[in-house]
Amino acid sequence: MAEVLERKSTVRTHGQTRRPEIRMGCRGSASVKLLALAGMVIVVGNVNAQVFIVQPSVHSRLTYTDNVGATENGESDWIAEVTPAIAVARDHGRITGNLDARLRSVMYANDSDRNTAFVAMQGRGQVEAVEDVLFVDMSASVSRNNRSELRGRGSEDFLSTDSDNETRIFSLGPRLHFRLGAGPEGVASYRMNWFDSGAGIVSRTVENTRGQLSDPQAFGRVGWALDYSCADTRYDDVRDSELSEEIARATMFLHVSPQFRLRAIAGHESNEYSVRSGESNSITGAGFDWNPTPRTSLSATGEDRIFGRSYYLDFNHRRPLSWWNVSYSRDITSSAETDGSVFDDPAFASLFDALATEVPDPFEREALVRQQLGYPGIGLFDTFVTNNYFLARTLRGSVSLVGARNVLTLSVQRSERTRLGEPLVSDPRDDLSLFNDVETRSGTVSLSHRLSPAATLNTSLVRSYSEGSGTSDAETRRTTFSLGVSSRFGRRTTGSLIYRHQRAAGTSDFTENILTASVGMQF
Repeated sequence: MAEVLERKSTVRTHGQTRRPEIRMGCRGSASVKLLALAGMVIVVGNVNAQVFIVQPSVHSRLTYTDNVGATENGESDWIAEVTPAIAVARDHGRITGNLDARLRSVMYANDSDRNTAFVAMQGRGQVEAVEDVLFVDMSASVSRNNRSELRGRGSEDFLSTDSDNETRIFSLGPRLHFRLGAGPEGVASYRMNWFDSGAGIVSRTVENTRGQLSDPQAFGRVGWALDYSCADTRYDDVRDSELSEEIARATMFLHVSPQFRLRAIAGHESNEYSVRSGESNSITGAGFDWNPTPRTSLSATGEDRIFGRSYYLDFNHRRPLSWWNVSYSRDITSSAETDGSVFDDPAFASLFDALATEVPDPFEREALVRQQLGYPGIGLFDTFVTNNYFLARTLRGSVSLVGARNVLTLSVQRSERTRLGEPLVSDPRDDLSLFNDVETRSGTVSLSHRLSPAATLNTSLVRSYSEGSGTSDAETRRTTFSLGVSSRFGRRTTGSLIYRHQRAAGTSDFTENILTASVGMQF
């Protein structure tokens, strides 16, 4: 979908929204690859001239569980964890971004074979190599989350530390902004994504190349935009596994009023994802952007695509003490298409900005919003990992109510993923290698209540249902309840005590009670 081009870049950093990055890359782009190399050199040349906010810390955690294996007849165990960490954030200057990196060392009292140590991290940023012209985007994510919606622990469970579940995503690429005289503005970018994981996941490289040119008000109320993108995916050690996708769009804009804009879209696309015979089709569509007030926005687009209808909807509404978000999308995607940053989620971004006054520390605020929405403590907000391209239909909705001492959040999500083509490899951890379709529905209620200036009570309830269908069928229902108290003992020391009850029934069948005490210290 062609959008109005912006002069500056966009990365969301802690406490500040910058314009969305544009990802690119295609086969045979030799000149663009040289540009990427030049951008890396510029990064090295400038990084020492910048000043970063650095927050080192160390966290320790002691956990008792009565079902360490998350099985029907599990055994109890004590688990100790020591985690040195470093958090970095910068939202001004030529270098901006954020990084959270942790070295988790996990030790089991009764089963030392489970002992492990690994790096968990998430970061993204940009370097403004040439002012307002050349930017270098980069991101990195390493996490361990259960890759299956139907087996084992929930994807957000911090005890999912199996090395087979580790997922690593890195990306790097330049982005060039330009203007043709006093008229159209353009963006050309190239981005390399490297994706690999633990057992069963095939390493792959995705090259994204994109070019945009637009003049949204070329003829007064009428404007135009052109958008071309090409993505090439190469799987390591898999024969005949190179896949390509090309999409070209032309968009006409009509500014009905300063608050309302219409879009008409026409284009063409082709891909090799085994969507249907022919693998190419024209694109037609329409959409609108409506901003009736500074606190309310609604954007919607529908298109006729190679796989059928494609949809995109995003609604945000902010009131003095409440924040509302609804989003819906239907499109082709893959696990390597995004770095999975929580700040890419409109609900997360909206609540994070809304709590800036109540929780000024950006790292504490991110932890609170993750807890409110039921996301993992670090890493991706969508932990679904598969070797295959798939058609995803995702609906998310959330509302947060903020009081003098409370933050109450209700969120719901429904996702349906349909595999395109035959499974690339057979992997019992990959739901889309076992099933043609995987559907997940979940609801979360979270409350954070400030007991005192130093202590907070946190509780949440998560209900979910997952179903896999195809040559075989499976389903799992989960219920997770948690209740805990966190407190600040000093200016740099915090602690918490949390109880969690988890129950799964169906393909995965187990009950677990967990009690966790933790202490953290900043330096």
